[in-house]
Amino acid sequence: MKTFHSPTRWNLNNLLHGLDMDRWDQQLNVLGESLKAFHTTEIPCEQDLFRLSDIIQHLDSAESFYYCLTVEEIAPTTLSSFHSTITSLTSEARTIRSKWQALLETMSPAQWEDWSNTIPHRRFIAELTGGTKSNDSLATLKSLEEKYLALVRNLTVHADLGEGEKDLPFAEANKIAMTHADPAMRELAFQGLNRALQEKAPEAASIYNEMVGLRLEDQKRDHVNYLDDSLGANGISSATLHAMWDAVDSHLDEFSDYLTLKANEAGKEKLSWLELMTASENALPKVPYPQAIERTLNSLATIDPKMSEFVKETLTNNWVDAETRPGKPFGGFCAPFLTQGESRISLSYDNSLDSARRLAHELGHAWHFKQMKTRNTLRSLDETLEMTMAESASILFETALIEDVIKGTIDPAIKKSILGWKVEQSINYLMSIRAAYLFETAFYEKRKSGPLPLEEMEALLLSTQQKAYGNGLAAYEPCLWMKYPHFFRSDLSFYNYPYSFGFLFSIGLLELARKRDGFARSFQAFLSETGMLPLEELTKKHFNIDLSQPAFWQQTMKRVVEDVNEYKQCM
Repeated sequence: MKTFHSPTRWNLNNLLHGLDMDRWDQQLNVLGESLKAFHTTEIPCEQDLFRLSDIIQHLDSAESFYYCLTVEEIAPTTLSSFHSTITSLTSEARTIRSKWQALLETMSPAQWEDWSNTIPHRRFIAELTGGTKSNDSLATLKSLEEKYLALVRNLTVHADLGEGEKDLPFAEANKIAMTHADPAMRELAFQGLNRALQEKAPEAASIYNEMVGLRLEDQKRDHVNYLDDSLGANGISSATLHAMWDAVDSHLDEFSDYLTLKANEAGKEKLSWLELMTASENALPKVPYPQAIERTLNSLATIDPKMSEFVKETLTNNWVDAETRPGKPFGGFCAPFLTQGESRISLSYDNSLDSARRLAHELGHAWHFKQMKTRNTLRSLDETLEMTMAESASILFETALIEDVIKGTIDPAIKKSILGWKVEQSINYLMSIRAAYLFETAFYEKRKSGPLPLEEMEALLLSTQQKAYGNGLAAYEPCLWMKYPHFFRSDLSFYNYPYSFGFLFSIGLLELARKRDGFARSFQAFLSETGMLPLEELTKKHFNIDLSQPAFWQQTMKRVVEDVNEYKQCM
């Protein structure tokens, strides 16, 4: 493999229609015409089902390409039009699927048996007999999500960062608040950003109230609990979710002790949320891009050499855009193209340990997508990819990298800094994300009685953060619910606990990888069956682990707490 001396730039032109937007428009028009033909179809034959499945796969690829275009210099009107067309066609495909479901429900048992016997591809039958959400509800939720995204996109942050007041977009202000080397600059950007968000809070609160209210109405009609949809989409039971949170709760004291220890080191009684989230940034070593790649390859080779080979492939074939450039979003993503067997990864690599972690994380997603078999389905990828499972490979990759960096660090002071940073990553997964879960759970419960005023939302957020952090912080994040687009996802609610789950699950699997022969083969098979069985069943099938029982989670939490104990020994 050639040596990469600087962050790579991806190649989009060798993927599908590349940056030729005219050809994309032509393909979308063809897909639209194909969908129109289905509106005259009554009971579908198997050929109809395969044709719709093919269209849905093309729309999945178009959606992924749209995400790639968001970090390219594409005219906003072109980008908006492109995405609007994809969204409309995806909605139409779901309408057709819902129409067929409704028609099948009117069949007599004899008619059903006659029809089903003509459909050898049994997955189609399973998907058509499963319930789906009202297409009207999905369209309304999508429009509300777009409304929120437009609100954030158009947000202007006024902040004086020492050179007079400047107007900053949301993404840039947030990046300064979370990553600037000077704590004073971080605080100024943080306060400026929160002032701008609070001005828009009433509008955001209205959007969120409407989204949750709509979901509750759908669930009331379907006689299900507000968590049922999320748990089903993530392939786990409430018993498993509670077993995980119980394990976290049982070790809350160790993390609370760490918060106190970090505050004392800073000469304070307690840290603020911002200080905690950025506490170790200044003391961490720089990780140049070539070193990040080398470390990632080394850390994965001991688990599965095929993983290392895959990382080389992604870099050599220009799947990764790690450049930092003006206007490029701070965060990262991995866009899958399953039918092509490829992915594209975007992040802004800035030589920090966190950017090395992000790179490993997104490579883990790409590895997962590589294992997934292309299969005929009437559901979009976002309907079949369980978020609990989606985060397992990505967090396994990043955890392996961080542990490799710690093992390779000789300087005690630097090792302590990295350990502290690693513990704070754990706190993010197990306390910050837990706070988001507690807030959303409490919000749904209260929303049953009607819309919540903004003041009550803010009080609810404060109380849930205090609980999640064991009341261990001096100040919390009042705009957390607005900053995280996860709350406003149209396709999924409770887009929080899957990260905590994926974090703990991946650490448990990483420990398994070091103890069990044949892990690599089992893990690949496990990932390849994504969406074919619920995650709990796949875990039992490939690893013989019952996730609804406390043993796995308690053992995993003990491993996480070891980092806290090791940090204390560095004192």
